[in-house]
Amino acid sequence: MSQLASDHAHRVVGLYGDPTVSWSILLEAKLSSVLTLEKARARLAAAVEERLWLGAAPDVEAVPGKELPATRDRFAEAPYERGAPLIRVAAGTDEPVVLIAAHHGALDGLGLLAVLGLVLDVPISSAAKGIGARTADRSFLGSAVRRLAEALFAPPARITPERVESGAGDVFSARNLPRLRLGSSVFAAAAANLTETWNARRGGKSTRVVAAVGASWRGGAAPEPEHDSAFFRLRLGRNPSAAEVGALLAARPPEPDFPARSSRIARLGTRLLASRLGSTYLVSNLGVVSAADAVTSIAFYPAASGRSGVAFGAATVGDTSTVTVRARRKDFDDTATAGLADGLVEALRRHDPGMGDGHSGHVAHQ
Repeated sequence: MSQLASDHAHRVVGLYGDPTVSWSILLEAKLSSVLTLEKARARLAAAVEERLWLGAAPDVEAVPGKELPATRDRFAEAPYERGAPLIRVAAGTDEPVVLIAAHHGALDGLGLLAVLGLVLDVPISSAAKGIGARTADRSFLGSAVRRLAEALFAPPARITPERVESGAGDVFSARNLPRLRLGSSVFAAAAANLTETWNARRGGKSTRVVAAVGASWRGGAAPEPEHDSAFFRLRLGRNPSAAEVGALLAARPPEPDFPARSSRIARLGTRLLASRLGSTYLVSNLGVVSAADAVTSIAFYPAASGRSGVAFGAATVGDTSTVTVRARRKDFDDTATAGLADGLVEALRRHDPGMGDGHSGHVAHQ
């Protein structure tokens, strides 16, 4: 059954699934106390056994604090082999941190939160409302044809790379902020503002900024470990305001669901056009998360694919909002990714001048 679960997860990614990336999504949760590994392993094994789509039961790795960054990188980069677990979990042995990763075809962001609740044995919820009954206005085939024409003749702007080298995997950076009212429209607008500022300083263009906005069909009141995600693509004008982005989100239907299967030719085409397909960036927000005082902050890292290979994540726990950047290592090094994170904080501050400075001290192993 684990092989069938693996096959299903890979199919869910569909034709839009860039085959050059791992499609591993992650969260790093800072806890109020160190996790008890034996109990966590037992709870997770029982939960996976009841949910066949999650594949083989994962281990909960015990990792010293100094090794957590390398573990996060491995969780993000390593492909999910057929029959292998579709969930990866590690916990700090000497500091209260848990890492959870999953193949995006098996779980979405709310699904990661559900797994966190299972591992900690606490009720977890998010204020995210989901998009409910909203449906696409075109078929997947019609959307794919439009996306192909866009890639060939008018690809979206990209966030200007800082380097072009042969580096595998992704780089990560995160900033903790005082609690924000961080809706999807504010987040997407701030990322657009960052893109324009970043590119202007490097002589790049921002004439066709296209934002991908991650969403879920369901709300987060009682998240389950499953995949039920949706996303929007928004063509943005220069220096968009949150109100302008919000109006687009309200009027635009979500993108159509991925097909049940794809052809070898389609996968080859997606690979060849990976640098021109997709959007300028992705934003995805887990919303305001409640976790019974067991969690003090969450750094959420969506999949970084598309034109730039840059994804921005967000989650709020208590008085702390955490924003993250995930970028391809071949285009951005650690310094550049940290610069993107600082630029995102600056852009958010322009939308809310009183929010204060971002700081990274409480983020587990940025």
